[in-house]
Amino acid sequence: MAGKRICLIDDEADFTELTGTLLGFHGYDVVTFNDPVEGLAEASKSSFDALVVDIMMPQLDGLSVMRALRGGAYPSAPLFALSAKRLSDDERKFLLENKIHYVQKPFEPRRLVDLIGKAFPS
Repeated sequence: MAGKRICLIDDEADFTELTGTLLGFHGYDVVTFNDPVEGLAEASKSSFDALVVDIMMPQLDGLSVMRALRGGAYPSAPLFALSAKRLSDDERKFLLENKIHYVQKPFEPRRLVDLIGKAFPS
């Protein structure tokens, strides 16, 4: 997985720090954002191989971020949605239609590493 760039957008600084470190340990180049507006702006002008986005964030929710990413620079890149909340039927439908992987918080960190690894078959 060396050389794969991951964009991680989550408003919880502790989470992005720990998850970024974990993914970095597994060979990913991780860029983290705790502000969804800033993360979306950077992702739109940069190149990432995969994006991990929290759904519940202030200012701009993760579904809006992912909608913008899918409709813009990342129509088919691996996207991973994270959330501690129970998803509505409409939210589930959006994730399914846009081929976005869903990981419910809290989760075993290894699970996210495995899911991202499967997105980049050898």
